Amino acid sequence: MSPNIKSIASKVKAIGKRNPVYAEISQWVGDLLSETVQAAGKFRLPELNLDQAPSQEARSQGRSFLDPEGLSLDWEQTVALYKHLVDLLKTRENGRKQAKGLLQALAKDQNGIPKLMKAVLASDFEAIEAAAREFKIDPPVLTLLLRLALRPALLNVSQAVLERLDLNQWTYGHCPVCGSAPKLADFSGEGGIRTLHCSLCETAWPYPRLRCPFCENDNREDLSYLRAESEEGLRVDLCSRCGHYIKTIDLRELPGPIIVPLDDVATWHLDIIAQENLENREFDNRQG
Repeated sequence: MSPNIKSIASKVKAIGKRNPVYAEISQWVGDLLSETVQAAGKFRLPELNLDQAPSQEARSQGRSFLDPEGLSLDWEQTVALYKHLVDLLKTRENGRKQAKGLLQALAKDQNGIPKLMKAVLASDFEAIEAAAREFKIDPPVLTLLLRLALRPALLNVSQAVLERLDLNQWTYGHCPVCGSAPKLADFSGEGGIRTLHCSLCETAWPYPRLRCPFCENDNREDLSYLRAESEEGLRVDLCSRCGHYIKTIDLRELPGPIIVPLDDVATWHLDIIAQENLENREFDNRQG
């Protein structure tokens, strides 16, 4: 279920209390997220041909339900939301300077669809970074606004598809709905059951703790984790075989729910820790 404005505000407050360094950025992202919740009612339901979904056999072999690049989304409302989010950015420091470039980045393809929004659906991060350089925009800001503008439509897609899926039968590390990679993981319940959260449509699905979601490696010698100093409930799980990592939030120690865009920005220090340690390969071989 998509978080409501109340749960977003509660999470923002909890993040600021846990780590004051993130108080301002989490409040800003929380405000933008609340705008996406308020705008959701304006979006028409996506045109999904669910009767032509992959067979059970195809899904058992790892084929996701949909190809995000082929989705027919409500592009009019998506673009309108993006422009609204850009207007809100103008109130921040250097916001007006970046706003011009953010609007220039909305160039459309021959079908009238913004190219960079299609790049988000295709996980083409090189195209997004190239556009950020061209229009002199901070890449994280461009990526965030594009994702948030797409969010109401993609949550509608996820909810429609999940009515037809048994997530307990999905054993892969990529999203069962759209095939994208996970952005975050959490532990919850007795024994710390692991759940992955999609970077694109925010679908959540169960996944074994001692397995890399990116290469499916389950060799314990290759799997490890790191914690930030003096922070309970946060860790980053690493795989030395493929060189990927995933940030993990322990909901037995920290309040939920997981709100992917918000929890992602409030754990940027874990990205730095993971990238530094994967480059140096100087982390402990601890599993769990």
